[in-house]
Amino acid sequence: MITTPARDRVLLNLRDDHPGIAWPGHWAPIGGWREGHESAHDCATREIREEAGITVTALRPLPAPRHPLIADTTTVLHAVYDGPERALVLGEGQAIRLVPREEIPALRTPPYVAHYLAHL
Repeated sequence: MITTPARDRVLLNLRDDHPGIAWPGHWAPIGGWREGHESAHDCATREIREEAGITVTALRPLPAPRHPLIADTTTVLHAVYDGPERALVLGEGQAIRLVPREEIPALRTPPYVAHYLAHL
């Protein structure tokens, strides 16, 4: 998950609404599968670059939720983005934006999003 420095906004991606993908039509954090022997850190930085067009550093792990639809191997990392929203480039999905935290409960999000928001 990516937040702004004051942690008042969270970077979310409106996923494509296609059957067969995880959480179709939901606003979700950027994510993806590891390629080869890629570390969680390398995977996260690559996925963020591919899906949002930005580079992040200083990633830290967040505690995993206990939700049946999250794989045991899932690693969620947090980074802070202090660049302008106009620098975001949609690389996948329907939309990408820095969403004010108070607006997130009104969005259609996977159930694990609330868990991670509490740890930011």
